[in-house]
Amino acid sequence: MKTIKQVADQLGVSKDRVKYRVRSLPGEYLVKSGDIIYVTDEGVTIISELLEGKTNAGEAGTNPDNTWVGVQNLISLLEKELEVKNKQIADLSSQNAMLTNSLVAAQSLHAGTMKHLADEGAKPQSGFFSRIFGQSKNMSQGVNE
Repeated sequence: MKTIKQVADQLGVSKDRVKYRVRSLPGEYLVKSGDIIYVTDEGVTIISELLEGKTNAGEAGTNPDNTWVGVQNLISLLEKELEVKNKQIADLSSQNAMLTNSLVAAQSLHAGTMKHLADEGAKPQSGFFSRIFGQSKNMSQGVNE
């Protein structure tokens, strides 16, 4: 693994050009330790090929084969990144299904609780105070008779 400065020195380009290419690399080719970003050997190879392809494409009398290799490498890089994204989408879809099932279960539990409370509300209250005050009311009626 190499730092961005080491990669720039190795390839003979500026750090800014390497930084620009590092931004397009998937995370699997980068390792961050504190404030320092390290590029894996595979990432260095990809950056090198991308920079060579761009350099060759900008020069007069370019070799089309070199440009095609750079395009193929870019396509390969994008395909790898697409595989990672597809896996992330599949994982999120399964999490979404589990959360939906949990939500349906919670809603049915809530509906059952609300029905139970509504049924209890229809019955006469036989709480502590109603028993005490209800009996005293009945007792006072019995005394008056």
